[in-house]
Amino acid sequence: MKKKRKKRTIVLVVILVIVLAVSGYYVWKEMYSRAQEVKDFEKIHELVDDENGRNLALLMKQNPECIGWVCIPDTTLDYPVMHTPNQPQKYLRLSFDEKYSFSGVPFLDARCTLESDNLIIYGHNLKNDTMFSSLGGYVQASYSKKHPKIEFETANEDAYYSVAIVAQIDETDEWYNFVDAPNSKSFDESIETLKTKAVYTTDVVPEFGQQLLTLTTCYGSEKSGRLIVVAVKDK
Repeated sequence: MKKKRKKRTIVLVVILVIVLAVSGYYVWKEMYSRAQEVKDFEKIHELVDDENGRNLALLMKQNPECIGWVCIPDTTLDYPVMHTPNQPQKYLRLSFDEKYSFSGVPFLDARCTLESDNLIIYGHNLKNDTMFSSLGGYVQASYSKKHPKIEFETANEDAYYSVAIVAQIDETDEWYNFVDAPNSKSFDESIETLKTKAVYTTDVVPEFGQQLLTLTTCYGSEKSGRLIVVAVKDK
């Protein structure tokens, strides 16, 4: 009996060691992958940053599906933006050079064009303070006072948007269907409906005819929970 128990103990220990080794390998692999993704974006920064600002032409030449760059000054949110109308979520888990990536690359809603009334840009909320994790700070009104502007640069212009509404919504919320407003009534109704779900609003008042920029990411304990930061294009 003692020999059998000893054998069972040895087998259990061996199994435990194997499980721990395999788990450790996958944890290491994920950490290495995340670190590599950070380095890849650093290389992208080196490619586009110059004395006169960003040279997006080089980036767009490298990958024509890149349509711009989004940045919240003095935060880690500072990335290229992709757009694939025929493949809505192509860059959800793809890197800029189209390889598998847990972080993906921020992307513009497939239904949008750069002339849409509401530009909706998606990005992951990651624990290593990359991608759109900085948006979590906006649940505090004091954060929006420190970071009131969002920059969105395209081949046509380098525009700034002022934060107006911060809201926690569900992934099925109607706001994600608000891309273009046919008239001022429709625009105002969409804004007022969103305000009822707002964490807070700022002194910036969205007006029909002004373009909106919506940055969105996963947020909260529910899998379908989303945080959105809505900003108005400066006149």
